[in-house]
Amino acid sequence: MNKARFLLSHLTVVLSLMFVVFLVLDQFNPMMNFVNNDISRWLLALLCASGAAQSVLYWIGRRE
Repeated sequence: MNKARFLLSHLTVVLSLMFVVFLVLDQFNPMMNFVNNDISRWLLALLCASGAAQSVLYWIGRRE
């Protein structure tokens, strides 16, 4: 359980920082289309799933 929390927390931070960089780069050069492509959609879905899983693991750990 601790390894899953460790992995999910790091994955969530890395993906969040990636999206912050994508948003900043997209503001400077919208023609690069960092935010509006298939890879970004998959990464965003992974970010949402890791955030939800991390919340569930936190909730389970809090009940114990």
